[in-house]
Amino acid sequence: MILKRILALLCAAVVLASFDSCGFIVVNDISSRESRGEGEGEEGEGAETARPSTGYVKYTDRTDAKAVSESYLNSLPVRDYEGAVFFVATPSKGYFAPDDTETVLSRLAVQRNAEVSEKLNITMLVDEIDGNTMVEQLNQAMASGSFFTDLLLIPFYQVGNFKAHSTLLNIRTAPFFDLDQPFFIEESSQMTSGGYTTYAVAGDATLSPSDFAAVYFNRKILTDAGVDTAALYRSVTEGAWTWDRLLSVCAAVNTLGGYATVSADSVSERVPDLVFKSSGSDYILTGTRRIPVVGYTARTAQSVMNVLETLYADPSARLREAPGAVGDFSEGKTAFHLDYLYAMSWLTNAPADWGLLPLPKGSESDGDYRTLMPGDAQVFAIPKNHTNAEIPAIVLSALCAASDGYMYDAYVDYNMVNVLRDNDAVNMLDLILDTASFDFALAFGNAFPAIADATYRLVRRCAASNNLADEFPSKRVEANQVMRQYFDLSY
Repeated sequence: MILKRILALLCAAVVLASFDSCGFIVVNDISSRESRGEGEGEEGEGAETARPSTGYVKYTDRTDAKAVSESYLNSLPVRDYEGAVFFVATPSKGYFAPDDTETVLSRLAVQRNAEVSEKLNITMLVDEIDGNTMVEQLNQAMASGSFFTDLLLIPFYQVGNFKAHSTLLNIRTAPFFDLDQPFFIEESSQMTSGGYTTYAVAGDATLSPSDFAAVYFNRKILTDAGVDTAALYRSVTEGAWTWDRLLSVCAAVNTLGGYATVSADSVSERVPDLVFKSSGSDYILTGTRRIPVVGYTARTAQSVMNVLETLYADPSARLREAPGAVGDFSEGKTAFHLDYLYAMSWLTNAPADWGLLPLPKGSESDGDYRTLMPGDAQVFAIPKNHTNAEIPAIVLSALCAASDGYMYDAYVDYNMVNVLRDNDAVNMLDLILDTASFDFALAFGNAFPAIADATYRLVRRCAASNNLADEFPSKRVEANQVMRQYFDLSY
């Protein structure tokens, strides 16, 4: 794969030079993890930098992502908001506006927010408010005609809750707002659209690299099973990395005996969703100016369900609530491990000689690789009662434009130097960060249970038994009725 990164490391170094700090410490205590971090390690004064156990040749970057980001930012309307206080409400500000600057991404986020605030002459204040409380308070503010916040940064799975209370502006109607800009993730706005309304949008300013899922593999186990791991990497760049290929490797590993074939830890509940979406399927088909409909049938989903049945039938697989699975992988006991990218930091000094791959496709003829973002991945939305929607529209555009590309570059660069074991894994990480995918069902299923019952809840329940056809027809009818009722083409 042609490596596209260029001066990002130098750009990050310039930014980081402005902060008081020394060196990096990679945190790799897999026995005491409690919460999801940024996956890039922690830093501290006087710390000694951990290095990969195998060497690699540092790649040559090709594109100045920071310059591209600045060009996007400079293309936005010029505004001076005269020092106005701009409020952002979110249940979690950790990635967007961190309180500390211990990690590379947190420093760049703080720097980004400062650049946008200076350019638009605003004072940005970010408040943490529980998602359910936010819905209630926004609803009360609208009822009383009072101000709540300028901008919402909300978990993807709660978009439906806000829609159910009619509290979100149709983001496409905001002045000077263009969702076709490259610094927005197109599928995020498609999958938060129904009828004539688009409720939210994501970009690099909202999506932490830690939220991407990936496939980790043990090079030694695969080699002992007769698998050429270099060819495995090549299959990704050739578009031939599929779930069937992963299953064939698992079958080869089973002939060795003594190893788990594939495991999951943090993503165990979501494995059916990840397989379904990465295989090219959509729970819901939707977009602007259309009524959402269930996007699959029992027949079109059969190949996906067959993959899931095989995965769950494998006696050497550990896919159901497997505490410590990442630790076992780290110790060299598992061939494949499905997890979020933040798990990389726990594997920095692992005994296992590991590599990294994206989630496989369903078939070679499928399009791009796709990584379904988790329900708590955040998206921007604008309160419906905002008195001047131009302001939040331009600010959120500026935040996404000012984040585009180079923040992910810094994440790749950090992990290249401190975590990953080979150049191919660097390429894979680069590719994975271009695969963000979304689904309407996850955005609205929490508020409209009929949608969830016909999509991800049903697929999860039928994953091992492969009996999707037994319940699907009636649940599809009910879900489509609900979507016609609440996402119709009326204004």
